[in-house]
Amino acid sequence: MDAISEGPYKDVRSLARGLNVLETLSELGWTRIGTLASHVDIDRSSLYRIVSTLVGLGYVVRRQEDGAIALTARMAHIAEGVKDDDVIAQAVAPHLRELTHDILWPSDFASFMGGAVTIRCSTHKMSPMSIHRRVVGKKRLLVRSALGQAILSAMTPQELEASLAIVESQGGPDAKDIINRAILAQTLNATRDTGYASSSGQMEANISAIALPVHGPSGVVGAINIVFFRSAMTTTKAAERHLDRLRSCIRDVESAIANLSA
Repeated sequence: MDAISEGPYKDVRSLARGLNVLETLSELGWTRIGTLASHVDIDRSSLYRIVSTLVGLGYVVRRQEDGAIALTARMAHIAEGVKDDDVIAQAVAPHLRELTHDILWPSDFASFMGGAVTIRCSTHKMSPMSIHRRVVGKKRLLVRSALGQAILSAMTPQELEASLAIVESQGGPDAKDIINRAILAQTLNATRDTGYASSSGQMEANISAIALPVHGPSGVVGAINIVFFRSAMTTTKAAERHLDRLRSCIRDVESAIANLSA
């Protein structure tokens, strides 16, 4: 287990040791205390107390036959509470900050879940070029936003139809925008041909954006945009200036996401 980073508060060493035991058990499975002790580098008396506490709390179970221990289903319940989108957003965030540090304009990462495009992390707060501060959790239109176009353009035909069916069932502006499948297909084909998605004044009258999809091991997981004032430049000019840097950000993000499951 990595050493605890320095901070303003005193380390809770017993908690760190307990987490070390849980992490090691997740790798070893059913394990005798002696074997576990050699992996966690904790003295036997301390290890027995930690294991006894974890057994009492229901996170570890002890086998009667030989005294071996293993994790219980309660740990799986905790793991299920960790949402993929949240984990991915954590991996994306530092690369988004680097992007905005380089180009100054704000950037968002959004994913398509439950029939809506939702911003998961953003750099609006740190950008000197943004008039917005609270955008995380906000929805973006599926077809009229660069984020939505980027995500849809990267879906397989099967994923696209399944996603559109969800959107249609929910109604609202997004459902109206996808009624004409021929126009939608033209929009997505244009996005693919151009090499990036773009939106100019379709979300807010004075705001434009360009975006690219983000892929994970199992397909598209979202998109990252660059947001700017329409008065500052066109989407074409934005692509000329910043698309290469956005692409490099995407590569770094996809590498970070791949490492999550490595």
